[in-house]
This record gives sequence, C-alpha cells and structure tokens, in this order.
Amino acid sequence: MSSSADVKVRTRPRVAGQRSRARGIPSPAPAPEQEATRTPLRQRASGLRRRLPGRSGGSSVAPAAGRRRWVAPLAALVVSLAVLGILVGLSLRDPGAQQAAQRAAASQARTSVEQMLSYNYKTIDKQAAQIETLLTGSFRSEFTKAMDTDLKPLAVKNQTVVQARVSDVGVMSATPTTVKVLVFVNQAKVGADQKQPVVDQNRVIATMTKVGDRWLVSKVDAF
Repeated sequence: MSSSADVKVRTRPRVAGQRSRARGIPSPAPAPEQEATRTPLRQRASGLRRRLPGRSGGSSVAPAAGRRRWVAPLAALVVSLAVLGILVGLSLRDPGAQQAAQRAAASQARTSVEQMLSYNYKTIDKQAAQIETLLTGSFRSEFTKAMDTDLKPLAVKNQTVVQARVSDVGVMSATPTTVKVLVFVNQAKVGADQKQPVVDQNRVIATMTKVGDRWLVSKVDAF
C-alpha cells in the first residue's frame, strides 16, 4: 500500500443524534514558531512587572496612603511657619508699633471712663447718647439698659450731678486688637440731699477693643 493510505479517515455509519468524530488523526502539535514567540512574551511581561514602581514584594497602594498621611500635617506646618514669619517680620520692621497702640488705647480709656462715670440729671439723655458712641459689642447694650432702668431714675429723683476725673492709667495686658487698661478715677457727687461734694475713689479695668481705627470700650470691671 502507498503511504497515503495511513492517513485515510475511516468512517462508520452515522447514528441519529450522535456527532461524527474523526478517528486516527492526532491532535495538531504547536508550531515551532509559536513556541518560540510565546516564551519571550512571558519573559518580557515578567521583567516589566519587576520594573514597575511599587512591585517590590507588595502593592503600591500602601505607600500612597502613607504619603497622604504626612502630606496634610506638613502643609499645616508650612502655613503656620509662614504666618509666624509674617508676624515676626512686622514686629521687626516696626518695633514701636505695639507701644504706640497701647498708648492710644490707654489715652482713649481715660477719656471714655471719665465720660461714662460723669452725668447730670438735667442732660443725662444727651450724655447717654454720646457715651454709646464710645462703646462696642454687648457692653454697649448692657450700658444702655443700666442707664435707662437704674441710673437715670435715681439721678432725676435725687437731682444728682457726678463729675469724674481720671488720675492715672496703666496697661495690664495687650494684643494687637485688645488692650486691658487699669484706670484710677475719682468721682465728685452732689445732689438735692447732699450740697457739699463727696469724692469717691474708684478703680476700674477697661477692656479696649480696636474697631477700624478707633479704640472702643468693650467691657468695664469695677473693684
């Protein structure tokens, strides 16, 4: 027989519902050139994975999360240092600015306290309106309420006249916008039942707050 007879396909009658299958034909072997190209691809892929960042034994997600944890505190530190540098630079450029602000606040405290503690029962409404322009914050409304409900009725009833004079002031503490001033003040009082002046010596702490370019009274504590 010839060699072509060895690869001839033998068939048998086909049964209904049964798929035909070839017998005697071996599975085709992979072509040599396919094997040759498959191995270098795997080697290149393996080498590429080794060269990728974050592939040194673990995932690259953990280092990224670690970087995020220290980036925010570092940014906050940089901002704080920048603000501190600006404040230090300003103080170095004008070392007398803080002292000038303290002197201005103390001078205004002297004027404001004298007006607050002086009143005349005949002109008390006009005086109260003028004093309100020297106050700020919640203390302004507190002073107005005390004047209307307590001080004014007694002053009118007793025909009281009080003249206050500040003898001395001193700065207790200071920030760029707030200065606490100790004020020594004397009050001379006369009235319908008191013809001769009686002098009361008082001390108050006036908290001066800077509003725009003015120093206004935001709190007064007597002791």
